[in-house]
Amino acid sequence: MHRDLSDAAVDAVSEDRRFEAAFNAARSAASVALRASGYRTATQLGHHLKTIESLELTIGADASVVHKLRVFSKKRNATSYDSAGNISAGELDQAIELATELQQNVIAWLRNKHPELLD
Repeated sequence: MHRDLSDAAVDAVSEDRRFEAAFNAARSAASVALRASGYRTATQLGHHLKTIESLELTIGADASVVHKLRVFSKKRNATSYDSAGNISAGELDQAIELATELQQNVIAWLRNKHPELLD
C-alpha cells in the first residue's frame, strides 16, 4: 500500500505511471480490507473492480469513493493499454489524494475492527 503511494509522489516519473501507482495504492487498500474481512476475489476478468466495489461492504465507504475509483480504473486501463499521456496533473493529484484518504480510512478501520492484524 505505502510503497505505491510513495512511488506516486516521485516527480521524475511520468504522470501516467504516477497515476497508475496511486491507483494501485488505492486498490491495495481495498484488497487489505477485503482480506481482513475474510474474503478475496477470484483472479478473473473484473476482479480489480470487484475488490474496489467491496469497499462499501468492508469499511462502509461512500458510494462516491467507489465511483471515483471506477473512473480512475478506466483511466488507468486506457493509459496502460491504449495510449500514453492521458493523465493531467489534476487527475494525478485527485488520485493521490483519494489513495491517501483511502489508506488512512482502511488503517483506522483495521485499528477498530481487526487490531490484531496491525503491527
